[in-house]
Amino acid sequence: MLALVIFGILIAYLALAVYAVRATLKSARESGLPPSKRRLRAGLVALVFYLIPFWDWIPTVVAHQYYCATEAKFEVFKTVEQWKAENAEVVPTLRYDHDAQSVQIGAYKRFPLNQRIGADRKLDEAIFPFLSIIRENARIVDTKTESVLVDYSDFRSGYAPLGVGGYGAWKFWLKANSCYESGDSPSRLYARYSSAMSALGGARK
Repeated sequence: MLALVIFGILIAYLALAVYAVRATLKSARESGLPPSKRRLRAGLVALVFYLIPFWDWIPTVVAHQYYCATEAKFEVFKTVEQWKAENAEVVPTLRYDHDAQSVQIGAYKRFPLNQRIGADRKLDEAIFPFLSIIRENARIVDTKTESVLVDYSDFRSGYAPLGVGGYGAWKFWLKANSCYESGDSPSRLYARYSSAMSALGGARK
């Protein structure tokens, strides 16, 4: 239903743009302007109608690709198996606790996966005040040593829902869920690592 509404708005907007361009050409012709100036006026009107919805399209795509190329990452400093081998005596005692509470650790909010491992996540950060590019950053930490086991950064673009519709429904041409549109995204790899860590030790509380 929302898709039909958006499609209808786009069709109506396109019809308005065509009408405005044709009216500008007619007015310029009646004013006796030469063809070059008529086309210039009509082109400026068309440009205004284009920029109203699409002014941020190219800047968003360029900026998203830049940050994906320079800052997006998924780094594993220690695999689950390596950590288990180094902490073999502790692993049998670990349990995931459904009632565990998240705590603020610096810029991160930490949720305990068990008594030794925490999942840290920063609040999503808007890179620019005028472009819809969001940085995601999260990590897995050994809470005893504060050593980082996994760290990832990813970037998405698109606008949040305006009361209706899902993420990216409005201005859908800006939507990019991740720097990694094919294959495993950092957030999926992070979720798998988190699940493996929370499963250590046996039955959950």
